[in-house]
Amino acid sequence: MDSLKRSPDRLFDGILLLSDLDGTLLNRKKTIPERNLEAIRRFTARGGRFTIATGRCPRSAELIAEAAGVNSPVVTLNGAVVYDFQADRAASQVFLPDSYPEIVRRVHAAFPRIGIQIYAGPWIYVANADPIVERLFRLEHTGRYRRDIPVNELPGEANKVLFGGQNEELQKIRAFLEGELHGMYGMFTEDVYYELLPNHTSKGTGVRSVVKVCGVDPANVVAVGDYYNDVDMLKTVAYPIVAGNAPDDVKMFARFITGDCDNGVVADAIEHLEQRLTRLGRL
Repeated sequence: MDSLKRSPDRLFDGILLLSDLDGTLLNRKKTIPERNLEAIRRFTARGGRFTIATGRCPRSAELIAEAAGVNSPVVTLNGAVVYDFQADRAASQVFLPDSYPEIVRRVHAAFPRIGIQIYAGPWIYVANADPIVERLFRLEHTGRYRRDIPVNELPGEANKVLFGGQNEELQKIRAFLEGELHGMYGMFTEDVYYELLPNHTSKGTGVRSVVKVCGVDPANVVAVGDYYNDVDMLKTVAYPIVAGNAPDDVKMFARFITGDCDNGVVADAIEHLEQRLTRLGRL
């Protein structure tokens, strides 16, 4: 699409922008900078589709999606569930293999102090609480979806498992499970979170589902992120953008690098797109 076909009032027609949450849309205080909100309103008013891609569960993501003015399905649980809040249903989802409870029980037996959460449907099952798990509930305001259960009574179908603990212990769990995961894989989403996800599931696969549901041209898809669990998403989209606070080996996947998350990463990204589309008429 050349610049003659883009009117200033509809500059972002056909553009889909997905943003990670922590360290990207959110600042270090876990709030959305006002500058980001103003930019998102400008982006959607001029025809853009905006949504989020996160490791958080749907109900945690819903609070932020509403505040941010999301107008497309949301990638949650690192791609395991794509949720359509307008229809209040999963647009797509995948599950861990039936063998996942045995893996969780083995980890609990070997590392009894590690926090364990299982995400299944709208619920967050806590099989073992620790300070990091408790902090996560406070940060995400999801206490009403909590269910405490014994480790030998895990739900049959689950989208994701999260182990919470100090990074040194989680590194031991990663090594403990090496070669033992079948139909699933492990991934750090923060230093204190190590997650189990279904094979072939990532934010990248979630993005592809959103693109399909929305009928967007893949050449018009932009994503912005800041951490290792964003890499597959960044590699999937036509125009990857990375936060300035990201590790250097994540920045290598960017076509544009923004400023720091405390100053408005998404606003930087939208302003960059605005300039690029005005000048070139395309990404």
